[in-house]
Amino acid sequence: MSKVIVISGLTAGGKTTLIKALAQKLTNSKIISFDDYDIDQLPSAPSLSTPLSESVNQYDITEIVQAVKSARTKFDYVLVDFPFGNRHNSLTSLINLTVYIKTPLDLLLARQILRDYSTSELTDILDWLKTYIRIARPIFLANEQFVSSSADLILDGSNSLPLKVDSVLKKLQRDKF
Repeated sequence: MSKVIVISGLTAGGKTTLIKALAQKLTNSKIISFDDYDIDQLPSAPSLSTPLSESVNQYDITEIVQAVKSARTKFDYVLVDFPFGNRHNSLTSLINLTVYIKTPLDLLLARQILRDYSTSELTDILDWLKTYIRIARPIFLANEQFVSSSADLILDGSNSLPLKVDSVLKKLQRDKF
């Protein structure tokens, strides 16, 4: 049976980058990404202003769970890019290792602006910064506390990618997941 590794963290925290790097090191692996399923865009998805600690299980992740179950029969490692870590009841029992990337909020904000607003007008960036300060930052802090508190491994998101990859590989080896 394969090992299911979930990489979690806030938006622009480096989940996708880490998962791609891990896939290069872990032969016979499959990547499953939350972003490929538009879970947070479904009509059943709770409001983003509802604390994740109250709403995590309201997200319909049936397709992700099915993809993980299917991949477990075909690959040695299933790498899941999933911001909620092991907090969703439908996925928890399938997970062998949960990694949380704890990236400083100023770095997250800078990465998100560079990623999402590179071709935007200055007013769009300023509007996002106002929203970030007023609404998003407190939500990010609460979500980080909720998800990271149950992780098996917490990585410093400001560390280099090779160091983060090495930390995950050492954890896998040490704990013989």
